[in-house]
Amino acid sequence: MRVRAVYDKLKINAELAPFFTDLPARLASNHLVVSRSGAGTVAELAAIGRPSILVPLPGSIDQDQFANAGVLAKVDGAVRIPQAEFTSDRLASEISAFAAEPARLAAMAEAARGAGRLDAAERLADLVVKVAGI
Repeated sequence: MRVRAVYDKLKINAELAPFFTDLPARLASNHLVVSRSGAGTVAELAAIGRPSILVPLPGSIDQDQFANAGVLAKVDGAVRIPQAEFTSDRLASEISAFAAEPARLAAMAEAARGAGRLDAAERLADLVVKVAGI
């Protein structure tokens, strides 16, 4: 694995895997999440109140991940970085800014949590019942 070789050479301790079965616990245990911005991921980040740097997957027809990331970016719960602008220098700059101003992470966490809807499934079910006239 090329990434593992580079990390080993740089003495970076990181766990790499194509899939993590304990993702909710991993998200909850971090102070900052760097991720793509699929709908499920954005909903989970909002529900648990985690600040994030979101890099939307480019190339989708309707730019859904860009819009998803925008939901949290609009309330200052995330930083949205288009993939074309996502470089190691940019990431290092963003992380350095957070390190210099840790209170910003706490504010972003609160903002993300405020965008979360823990009762979304119930609200959707209620809407379906209402529209169906049941």
